[in-house]
Amino acid sequence: MSANTLEVMILVSIGAGLTLYVVFGGADFGGGVWDALARGESHERERGLIAEAIGPVWEANHVWLIFVVTGLFAAFPEAFADLSVGLYVPFSIALAGIVLRGAAFAFRAHGDPGTGWQRTWTRVFGVASIVTPVVLGMSGAAIASGRIRVVDGVVDAGLMSAWTGPLSMVAGLLVLAMCAFLAATFLTVEAVARNLPDLEHRFRRRALAAGIAAGALAAVGLLAIRADAPVLWKGMSDKGWPLAVLSAAGGVVSLLAIERRRYPLARVAAALAVASVVAGWGVAQWPYLIVPDVTAHDAAAPVHSLRPIAYGFVAGAALLLPSLLVLFRVFKASRNMPNPTG
Repeated sequence: MSANTLEVMILVSIGAGLTLYVVFGGADFGGGVWDALARGESHERERGLIAEAIGPVWEANHVWLIFVVTGLFAAFPEAFADLSVGLYVPFSIALAGIVLRGAAFAFRAHGDPGTGWQRTWTRVFGVASIVTPVVLGMSGAAIASGRIRVVDGVVDAGLMSAWTGPLSMVAGLLVLAMCAFLAATFLTVEAVARNLPDLEHRFRRRALAAGIAAGALAAVGLLAIRADAPVLWKGMSDKGWPLAVLSAAGGVVSLLAIERRRYPLARVAAALAVASVVAGWGVAQWPYLIVPDVTAHDAAAPVHSLRPIAYGFVAGAALLLPSLLVLFRVFKASRNMPNPTG
C-alpha cells in the first residue's frame, strides 16, 4: 500500500474510534450531567438508574479515547506534539476531569447514603461530567478554527485565546448538549427495560429538551463556523454538507421517535445524529489535521512505520470488537436486572 493509502486508512480508523468515544463515552458523560441535575423526591432513584446503566461499561468506553490518543501519537507524531503544546491547558483540564470523574464514581459507591462523603463525591462526579465534554468540544473547534498556528515546526497559540474563541464556545456547549441528549435517550430505554414508568417519563422529557437544545446549538454552530473558521466552512460547503443533513435528519427522527415512545429507534437515530457531526467535522477539515498549517501527509510517520501500525489496528480490532460486543451483550442485552429502587 502507498503512503497516502495508509495515512487515509489509519485516519479513518482513528476517526471511527473518536466517533465511538463521542457516542458511548458521551452518553456516560451525559449520565453524569443528569446525575448532577437530579432533584426532588426521586433524585436517588434517578442516580440509581444512572449508576446501573453506566457502571458495567463506563471504563470500557475509555478504550476508544486511548485508541485515538495512541493512534495519533504513533501515526502522526508531529500533529500529536503540536496539539499537546497548543492545547496544553484544555487537555490538562479534560484529563483531570476524566480522572476525578472515575474516582468519584467509584468512591461515592462506598459511602453511606446522605453522608458528607457521598455528597462530596457526587458533586465531583457531576462537575467533572459537565466540564470535561465542554473543554473537549472547545479543543476540537480550536483545531479547526485556525487559532493554532504551526510555522517552521514552532507552535504559535495563545494559552487561553487558542481555545476560547466564538466557535469553541458554541462547540463546547454543543458537545455537552449532545452528551445530555444521548444519555437521556439511552436512560429512557433503560427505564422502560426495568419497568420504571415515572423515570421513563422524566428522562423522556429531558431527552426532548436536550435534543432541541442540541439542534439549536448545531444551527448556531454553522453560523460560528462561517464567521470564525473559513477553511472549515469551505470544506463543509463542498464536502461535509451531506453529513450535516444526515445529522439533522437523525436528530429529527430521534425526537419524533421519543415523542411516539419508539425508544429503540430513538436510540439508534440519536447515535447516528451525533456520529454524523463528528464525521462531518473530519470530512470538512480534510486534509488538515491542524488548520491551516498541518496536513495529514505533512504530519505522518514514515511509511515503514505506518504499515505495522495499520496491521496492528486490524489485529487489535479483531480482538477488541468481539470482546466489547460480549461485554455489552452480557450487561446490556439482558432485561432481567434488579430494580435500582430496591
